[in-house]
Amino acid sequence: MTVLLTEAELRVAELAADATGIEAIAEALGVRADEAAGLLETVYRKLGPQGGA
Repeated sequence: MTVLLTEAELRVAELAADATGIEAIAEALGVRADEAAGLLETVYRKLGPQGGA
């Protein structure tokens, strides 16, 4: 299965993988914290568990 992330989603995923806080992610992207949180939620939804064994 191929999962496509937008450029912003990919950047959020990279920063989150480095344990960067949401405020710092927002600052790095130049967006509000709630926007960064929304992007991270989308990343989790796209990359989250797909079921199966």
